[in-house]
Amino acid sequence: MKAVNFKEFGKPKIVPREFLCRSIGNDCSWKHLAKTEELLLDAAALHLRDVHNIQSLSVELIGKIKRSFLNPTSVSEYESDIPELKEFRCRDIGMACSWKYLAQTEELIVDGAAVHARDVHGIKDFSPEMIAKVKNAVHVWPGEKAAA
Repeated sequence: MKAVNFKEFGKPKIVPREFLCRSIGNDCSWKHLAKTEELLLDAAALHLRDVHNIQSLSVELIGKIKRSFLNPTSVSEYESDIPELKEFRCRDIGMACSWKYLAQTEELIVDGAAVHARDVHGIKDFSPEMIAKVKNAVHVWPGEKAAA
């Protein structure tokens, strides 16, 4: 039997996933498209927090959200709407730390950085100045090849 060389097929095409808020029972027309299910879940969690005042997601709700993810009907019509990934690296604000975080929005990055700062660096008060410092350090993620 001949071994399959997957390099012959090239890099797999990213197929975006879509979430419709109404698909989990909300009377809401919000929808979001993301490159990965993890990014889509992050965006859905922020939307549910900010719009529907759901402060934490239960395991059951996370499962319901993930089961509702859709493949868009026409990927080509959405490809230009997929937000680019942004990156934050802890070392970019002067910390001797290799931690980095990728997300679609600065708000998601700030949330992740606040948790990291508390858990790893012992920073309990994530001040407006610290938020501004993180936001100023956010940049467009160059992709895996450039990040390597």
